[in-house]
Amino acid sequence: MNNFRALAGFEFKKIFGRRTFPAAIIICLGIIAVTVFSSISGGSFHHSVGRDISKYEAMKLDKAVILTNRGYISSELISKALLSNREMISNEDNFFVNEYGRHLKEEAYIRYILPYEPVVELINKVYAEDLDWLAMDALSLEYLGEDKAADRLSPEQAENFDSVLKDFARTMTLREKGLSAAEVEKNLELIESIETPLYSDYFGGYEAYIMSSKGLAITALFMLLLLLSPIFSNEYEEKTDQIILCTRNGKGSLCRAKLFVSLVISVLGAALVMGLSWLAFLLIYGFEGGNVNIQVANPGCTYPLTLLEACLIHFVSVLFACALFAAMVCFLSARVKRSTAPVVIIGTLLTIIPMFIWAPLKSSGPIYELLKFFPVNSVSFGFDRSFIEIFGILFAPYKFIWAFSTLLIAAFSFLAVRSFKRHQSG
Repeated sequence: MNNFRALAGFEFKKIFGRRTFPAAIIICLGIIAVTVFSSISGGSFHHSVGRDISKYEAMKLDKAVILTNRGYISSELISKALLSNREMISNEDNFFVNEYGRHLKEEAYIRYILPYEPVVELINKVYAEDLDWLAMDALSLEYLGEDKAADRLSPEQAENFDSVLKDFARTMTLREKGLSAAEVEKNLELIESIETPLYSDYFGGYEAYIMSSKGLAITALFMLLLLLSPIFSNEYEEKTDQIILCTRNGKGSLCRAKLFVSLVISVLGAALVMGLSWLAFLLIYGFEGGNVNIQVANPGCTYPLTLLEACLIHFVSVLFACALFAAMVCFLSARVKRSTAPVVIIGTLLTIIPMFIWAPLKSSGPIYELLKFFPVNSVSFGFDRSFIEIFGILFAPYKFIWAFSTLLIAAFSFLAVRSFKRHQSG
């Protein structure tokens, strides 16, 4: 045990001592800072229009208005939102016309819509007459049509909002192509378990994290690629591999130490990148929003989760994805002949290519499903309606990917050790 600790400590020192370590950390911290800053500087905040204030101050003013109606989306709150919207559209002074058409004045939006913004957006999605105008972006579901349901509904028509919400989710499920009868039934069961009325709150911090989550996860993958690529190949470059394999502990303890160090660095690296960025978003936007139902952002989602629960599931998914990617990098590092450069090149291709060919291959079925398991795709923030069926039992995709990733981590680790033992200098 002491020998293993010494070897693991030596491997940590080698990784921390390389010039790539401070470079990788600085690059990651820089990307996190830029991502967080751009979410504010590039954000669209209603109070920033026509005012000489910073985007951060505008965000805080928007937030303060939205917080005036935090709580459960009851029929009373829906009625207030619709009446406020009706008052707004009945007064032509709230609009202006230019060469591009008729537009709502920003001050009118702040007064009449912003206090009820989550409710009004939900109404426009759930009561949309043409569902083809709905578009997905990360976890959010946006209505892109010109006809707004809030403009034509009366408070009485929206009294049964909770049942209409679940009917909407059922409709979205039945519209989705490629689902088996068992998957449809499973989604319908999940919809029934959604607790209503939905809870609404300001969730700017969670929304910013969700929208940036995949880019941050990819940053973590590339950081691991830089740090772990030399873990076996460095022994080939320095020509120490044959000496190591001749020692009593070279074939066992050293390989286990290298894999252990890789696993630790992958988990800690992912936790650092994702945890630090998540915390940064919450510190800027506020910690409100954890109890908001997913359906407030995407009423078509069938999972009965809050935003906090969804973000935690995604966080764990990134940890598994990074651990799997680290095992893949270790295998590649052990397989190369001499140089570390091929490991970086192949690892980069394994990261980039599946990301770009995944969505276009959605209609291909099996290939699309297979590409979901690549680390770069398994970190996508989303809870789709497809399930994995094994012996008649349906598993949520993220749970199956966690279990499958564990098996793949063990397999790649075994192959890395085997390749390192059998390596011959060419």
